[in-house]
Amino acid sequence: MEKNYDVLEFYKIVNELIDLSRLEKTKEKFLDIDIIKEKSVLDKELMLMMEMIDFYKYDDGLELAGLANITKMMNSIDIIGSYLSAEDLAVLKKNLTIFRISKSRAKNVRDKYRTIWNLFSDVEEVKDIENFISEAINDEGVLKDEASIGLRDVRRQKQNINANIKEKFDELISNKSTQNAIQERIITQRNDRYVIAVKTDFKGLIKGIEHDRSATGSTVYIEPLNVVSLNNKLREYEAREREEIRKILLRLTELVKTKKEEILEIKEILERLDFIDAKTTYSVNKKCIVPKIINKEYLKLVEARHPLIGENTVVPINFELGNPENIMLITGPNTGGKTVTLKVAGLLTIMALSGIPIPANEKTEIGYFHNVLADIGDEQSLEQNLSSFSGHVSKIKDIIENANSKSLVLMDELGSGTDPMEGAAFAMAIIDYLNKKHVTSIITTHYSEVKAYAFNTTGIKSASMEFNVETLSPTYRLLEGIPGESNALIIARKYGISEEVIENAKSYISEDNQRVEEMLKSIKEKNDELETMQAQLEATRTELDKQKSIYEQNMIKLENEKNEIIKRAYEEADNYLKNMQAKAKNLIDKINSEESKKEDAKNAQRSLNMLRESFITDKKKNVKEKKVVTQNVDFAVGEEVLVKTMNQNGKILKIMPNNRIQVQTGILKLVVSTDDIVKIQKKKTNKFKNFASLKRTSQVRGEIDLRGMNADEAIAELETYMDRAMLTGYHEIYIIHGKGTMVLRKKIHEYLRTSKYVTEFKDANQNEGGIGCTVVILK
Repeated sequence: MEKNYDVLEFYKIVNELIDLSRLEKTKEKFLDIDIIKEKSVLDKELMLMMEMIDFYKYDDGLELAGLANITKMMNSIDIIGSYLSAEDLAVLKKNLTIFRISKSRAKNVRDKYRTIWNLFSDVEEVKDIENFISEAINDEGVLKDEASIGLRDVRRQKQNINANIKEKFDELISNKSTQNAIQERIITQRNDRYVIAVKTDFKGLIKGIEHDRSATGSTVYIEPLNVVSLNNKLREYEAREREEIRKILLRLTELVKTKKEEILEIKEILERLDFIDAKTTYSVNKKCIVPKIINKEYLKLVEARHPLIGENTVVPINFELGNPENIMLITGPNTGGKTVTLKVAGLLTIMALSGIPIPANEKTEIGYFHNVLADIGDEQSLEQNLSSFSGHVSKIKDIIENANSKSLVLMDELGSGTDPMEGAAFAMAIIDYLNKKHVTSIITTHYSEVKAYAFNTTGIKSASMEFNVETLSPTYRLLEGIPGESNALIIARKYGISEEVIENAKSYISEDNQRVEEMLKSIKEKNDELETMQAQLEATRTELDKQKSIYEQNMIKLENEKNEIIKRAYEEADNYLKNMQAKAKNLIDKINSEESKKEDAKNAQRSLNMLRESFITDKKKNVKEKKVVTQNVDFAVGEEVLVKTMNQNGKILKIMPNNRIQVQTGILKLVVSTDDIVKIQKKKTNKFKNFASLKRTSQVRGEIDLRGMNADEAIAELETYMDRAMLTGYHEIYIIHGKGTMVLRKKIHEYLRTSKYVTEFKDANQNEGGIGCTVVILK
């Protein structure tokens, strides 16, 4: 990381990211983070960051708790005779589990976050290794008794021996003849043998082997004779247990070796995830966004915040540079925020070009700069015997030598630290050089000559940090296009310096400087007027938007009311039809006993049912919002039209002046505008409209012959026939379609399956035509 980044405090951002990462490899990667040199790589990284931020905000993100480094253990398994410890295997299993769960989460949202899913899509899980380790080792890294039969038996024997040893010690402690000799009723270990603490003066009461003494000599640790053999057996079984554990771990390590390549791929993905997770967590905590990266020398900061200043105290910065001016000269009082503005511009540029989201508005755009060169702060060096000015000059020399049109240059208090006249001349010369080389730069200064020069030079934008002369305090707002005024004498007057001194001080200011200050004052006043007018314009726009919103809401309300009226009308008509149906049903029930009138009753009932179905369809169509109909203004008396506001059809009675037309809709006669009506095409008269009034005649036969017709003709003919057959009262009909290619038979059967008249159908008997004829049972 270059020294220029240090003056921008980029290392503090890096330290925060390191604290959020889990793996040593990730921490090392953050230490080496820099501007990404290929734009295509940067674009992919920022796209991934954008998806990951949304993933964490709206879909829970990934859970990497427990992630640990497995590089060393994976390198060690190739050594002959080596094997992984139970703790290592538990860590490995945890990492494999994290990868598997992370992949599963990414898969569930792969349609929404395609870039995240691409991280996992080509890497396979190793669930079998996970399962093998889980069967043998618990999450704390301890081998389970079920890891092998041998281990289970050895541990069971150890439990029995331990129980016997405890029993022997309990007998000794409870024995009246020996209990006075015992110092503490605690069983402890010395030299891997179970012993008991005995008072030195009474050690003769307990026969056994002395293993240790206390520091004071008052206590000895004795292994009773009746426990010696049990301790020996315990040591023997512990050795057998260690050997059994070694065999199990060797087996598991060999299994891990078989999947080493897959596990190494998973390790790489987990390291990548840890790197992205740290940046994502930082971004969410700091309310960062992924800016748009522009492939040119350009900078547009919108509500940009310094990431190291608290969100509640920082004043957001807004400015645009590079369209068309390449240099911005910032003036203003000390502690007014000039240096912070430089640092925000440089720091956010480095962060964005390094693939780190930035605290700013989503409209922010960052140019694809190749480097950021900065001279900020006091570069005075006692070791090199350099003055403050010399330190700046040394730094400026390095910047000029390394700057090009792809650089972002930041210079604080250019020309300061020396004679004001020479310093101003030096500053203007540096600005000239940068402007000529088309180097994007942000520079701060106090010199009036430089302010005036910048204001009148093409390619340079003036800006200033706002200062409130009433409160004598900076507002930290950056004002574009306005050079800053000198406030020294204003501040002095506010603090009570006599007017005589103030006026005398003014007399020492050169006429050129006075003209500059007057110019700046005039510009400031004009800008204040423009801001006032802009505020008034914005208030007017807000009021218009409010009125527009009210108007739209009223229109929606009116449309809903109209729709509700139509809906209620249809509901009333629907209820009326239901009553009519009920009456018809009662009538049918009464005349069912009269055989001669049954068919007429059925016909009446069918007519009512079909009428109500037609009504319901019409209701759904009319209550919904109508599609826009192309208007035709060539109207004539007698034509049928649609009155849009009433959603009703009518007939033109009279064409009147001023685009008005008299229309009759039902019993109503009304005058409407031509904009409110549209022509409608006359509906074709359905030849079955009055089928309910048809009487049963001998012309309708119990069969229909469709041979020789194509499918469409046959279906149309069949529909007509079935309507008549139903009204005539047939219960069973025959459809003759022939065999041929069987296409006509197939189409007729498809139609019959969807017909509301058909209960069932089947092929005719062989003596009736077989598969060349279909028998239909009607409802």
